[in-house]
Amino acid sequence: DEDGDLIVSDEELEAAQASLDAGKITDEELAKIEHIHDNYPRTVVDTEGREVTFYKPVERIITREPDTCRIVVALGDGDKVVASEQSVKSCLCPTTFETFHEGCLECYNSILGGKLAELPETSTRYDIYYELMASLNPDVIITSGTTDVQDFDTKVGCPVVVAGGSGSLYDYEGGLYGQIEVIGDLLERGVEAEELIDFVESKVEMVSSVTDSMDESEKPKVYFAPRGATLGFYDPKEGRDFTRTVSDYDPLEIAGGINVAQECEGSSINVGLEQIIAWNPDYILVACSSPESKDAIDFIKTSTELESIEAVKNGDVYNCFYPYCRGSPPDRSLFNMIYMAKLLHPDQFSDLDLEKEGNEIFKAFLGVDGVFT
Repeated sequence: DEDGDLIVSDEELEAAQASLDAGKITDEELAKIEHIHDNYPRTVVDTEGREVTFYKPVERIITREPDTCRIVVALGDGDKVVASEQSVKSCLCPTTFETFHEGCLECYNSILGGKLAELPETSTRYDIYYELMASLNPDVIITSGTTDVQDFDTKVGCPVVVAGGSGSLYDYEGGLYGQIEVIGDLLERGVEAEELIDFVESKVEMVSSVTDSMDESEKPKVYFAPRGATLGFYDPKEGRDFTRTVSDYDPLEIAGGINVAQECEGSSINVGLEQIIAWNPDYILVACSSPESKDAIDFIKTSTELESIEAVKNGDVYNCFYPYCRGSPPDRSLFNMIYMAKLLHPDQFSDLDLEKEGNEIFKAFLGVDGVFT
């Protein structure tokens, strides 16, 4: 780019060819120049409909949350991540939160080119470190929401792409597929993005092809506690725990369960114990966010307040994967769907190998074998 207009013109490409002939640049360098000449500038349309123009391939990425980082990894460009939000170290690989001595350490030690442990933290739950972000010279900041986008533009001085979408919603509009598609377009990983979407779709189809044909009378009623029950029925600090539920969780519905809260207003809601008793679910699913939170199952099963509920009377109270971690991890929810289907309909899904399915799902998103095992 001899004239500084950020575009490699035909004349500049000829000059690059002459530099190769003179031994001043390598074949690899010329190939990069040719690629920029042929493909840039190019415009990416993000999930907010914003048009963002790039003049060369993205090589240095800052992700603003674990979910966007996970998609970058899944598409094969994890080694380009130079920094991320603090929680990516706890939320990307399944390890013990903030201690990292249990869980899949092979994932933790190998993902992002083995640099996850030392990855610079450009923000926390409450603070953003703009100077640190700028010092890392990113080519792009990938974020899942519009908050602070203007500040990233002005204070960091690099393009910002919004790639939003729920990891448990299997759709393009507001869902996982739209997020994958935008990041794939940004990274010139369109083929890989299509393959990842097809992979998720194949798992959804594997379950829905069975449950879609079921009569509603064949589907059990389920109370889903996605925030767990580690502090009992209610956590006054966070305003959530066993009595916090959701009115819509696609994996549960695809798995052939009837969400007892599906008619409630709002997406994430607190309900009273009396309401849960009145719903009288056949199953209770309590999300497990750490090894210790498995004790919540015994707490619910032995609760005198809940002893009249069918799920408690029959012992049908189970753990499932925690579907959050500073976002909505798609790998965990996709496994939840398969696990819930086998749990709620054991006869129809008797052939499902949960360990095999779990390993396939985590490999698709994290690129590491044996994570679920």
